[in-house]
Amino acid sequence: MQFSFYTDCTAQDFSVKNSKIFPTAPERCPFKDCSMPVKLKKHGYYSKFYISGTFSGVIYIRRYICPICGRTVSMLPMFCLQRFQYSGIDIINILHEFYQSQMSLRKFVEKVKLDLPTIERRHINYYRKRIVDNRKLIQYGLNLISPEFIFAGTIPENQIWVKTFLDKVQRLHPHVFLVGFSKTTGKSFLTSQNMIA
Repeated sequence: MQFSFYTDCTAQDFSVKNSKIFPTAPERCPFKDCSMPVKLKKHGYYSKFYISGTFSGVIYIRRYICPICGRTVSMLPMFCLQRFQYSGIDIINILHEFYQSQMSLRKFVEKVKLDLPTIERRHINYYRKRIVDNRKLIQYGLNLISPEFIFAGTIPENQIWVKTFLDKVQRLHPHVFLVGFSKTTGKSFLTSQNMIA
């Protein structure tokens, strides 16, 4: 299980093992079939390759273990996404800009490559498709974060819905959305449907 947390630290700060920049261990096991009121113990780190417009390299993620059930919890800084190398904040900002720009995908990728040289058209298409595939999960998470995100009236077509979703996330702020979504659903908004229990 992975949880996002707010931090003022940069990705560079996470490129060394430093337990002081992580939140304290959970006071209760977050797994529903355990839920024991026992403080989890530190359980080392794992490394993750991370790519953003300001930092690319290995960062370290703190893990905690439940002394009762033996399962682990990882604490991800707010800019990371579970199972993705690219910054969650960058992904949201790039997609939002793409939907606002009305540029062709080819021209837009050329522009983005100035800050993120490794980004390709396939990345953007993959993220767009994953958001559409996860529409029900995303809408569920948005509804839990704030009732104002509940769509009223007719159900919009997928690409219109994606654009509206990205506009709402920008107004909320991407880091607030990423942490709130992780806390309320236990998942990332780009979690594969195959990973949803």
